[in-house]
Amino acid sequence: MSADEPIMNMMPRWDNGWGLQLIDEYRHESDLLLGKSTAYRGFTEDVHLLHLQGVYTWDRSIRLTYKLPYVLDARREMPDNLGGKLVEHDSGIGDATLALPLKKYFNLDGRSGSWGFKPMLRVPLAGEDSYKIYDNEWGGGLGLSYDFETSRLAFLSSASFWFFGNEKPNENKFSLDLGYKFYPLGTNSQILWETDFLLKDNGTENLLAGPALYWNINDLTHIRLEWKHDFYSKQGKLDHGNGDRILLSLGLVY
Repeated sequence: MSADEPIMNMMPRWDNGWGLQLIDEYRHESDLLLGKSTAYRGFTEDVHLLHLQGVYTWDRSIRLTYKLPYVLDARREMPDNLGGKLVEHDSGIGDATLALPLKKYFNLDGRSGSWGFKPMLRVPLAGEDSYKIYDNEWGGGLGLSYDFETSRLAFLSSASFWFFGNEKPNENKFSLDLGYKFYPLGTNSQILWETDFLLKDNGTENLLAGPALYWNINDLTHIRLEWKHDFYSKQGKLDHGNGDRILLSLGLVY
């Protein structure tokens, strides 16, 4: 999700357009991992997030986006070094992300799409806690994307590269989405299979994949529901894995 653009990678694609998006995200991870091995089976983490995102387009090829997450509730179980479980909690605002996506559009015979380049900035807002979902660190990033669609098919690919200071590891993320388009009541909607691969320079590797449904209700209001599963988890330090994520998005475009 962190690589997706408001609004749902779709729009606005016109001059002086803008949009707002709310995403309700819930994720559950079932074990504590170290490397690819389960260090503590049944030590869970549950995170409930609300994301506020927005976009403004000066020109269809130049946009400004922001992403502001809020931790509604987070709970994790850690070993207490006495043979039991220590339960920790987190809540509050997360780190914001600002970006300037630049698009180059093309139209070919039966196929249209775009190339994208995106400088990004992570702004620390989360604060300092022993357990925190967001890291409260400045970061800089670059994103690249390529997508196209036909009357029935959609293809979206992206890569992002983040560089952080202090203790947070740098990370690379690669995404590939394949979609089939259909037209209920004349609107453009899609069923997609999405795959994300995350690689951090501390040795962490995660492969998540799953289906998504995007529904354009009336060109103004858009809904998206997605589920992703950890098909492969490797943690460079003791951390949770083997989980699932569910996201429900509501977007408004003007």
